[in-house]
Amino acid sequence: MAETRMSAEGAMVVYGRGGDLGSFRAFADDLASTELSAIDPKRISLHSAERRDAFFALLFGSRLGYKLKALHIYSHAFGSGLALGYSDPALYQDRLRVAMRGRSSYLTTLQTEAGMIFTDDLIRSPYTHYRERIRSLFAPGAIVKIWGCNAAVPNWIYSDTDRNGVRITDLRSTADAPYYWRALHESNPVKPSIAQAFADYFQLDTYGATSGSSTQVRLGGKWVTATPKGLINIRGKLRYVQERDVMRLNPGKGGAYAVHHPR
Repeated sequence: MAETRMSAEGAMVVYGRGGDLGSFRAFADDLASTELSAIDPKRISLHSAERRDAFFALLFGSRLGYKLKALHIYSHAFGSGLALGYSDPALYQDRLRVAMRGRSSYLTTLQTEAGMIFTDDLIRSPYTHYRERIRSLFAPGAIVKIWGCNAAVPNWIYSDTDRNGVRITDLRSTADAPYYWRALHESNPVKPSIAQAFADYFQLDTYGATSGSSTQVRLGGKWVTATPKGLINIRGKLRYVQERDVMRLNPGKGGAYAVHHPR
């Protein structure tokens, strides 16, 4: 994954809503001094995207004047999707309104979750029509990297929850529970990981985490892992991670991001 400085190549960094991790921009802008240090900073563009359509519009409408060597994405994630709009109250209200209305459907759930990018989105209209234009943005050998939890976990199973907190996965269940997330299994019931789906969509090697990730801070040339409460130990004293720190997200399982090749 080493970057090579080339005058005609650059990188794009897109970040979603950080929620309890704070602003993902604080992570995104540190890439210029870490993984993207070999690329001219003038050719590293940072963009916020908290909605699926904003993400695709950003890529489809790009007129950069150079080819992309890398696309980095900071977003909360789960096996078969990116949660760009994580913890957005407006999105939650949209979800609740549809779930309370009665039985949802595959397409209704996809459309309601405007802050998500699902694996299913990448094989449906209009996003399939953007594919060739988006692929043309990248230089040979470019990569995509998803900085977020569980983006490389395949076979994700969606479920709804009944009043007792029991997860319901059976589409035919008569349990007293909403029928909302399960609707995503009405079509393409076996879901690839979002990392694999991106590799196929972009036709680029794509990196994703096979587990949860934790915040790390670079101190004295070494990466130090913060506690779940965001504390780091500096010479025996604890302090909170701060925006001025150079940060990254590091997978807990294996300590590295798994590469997925296009199929």
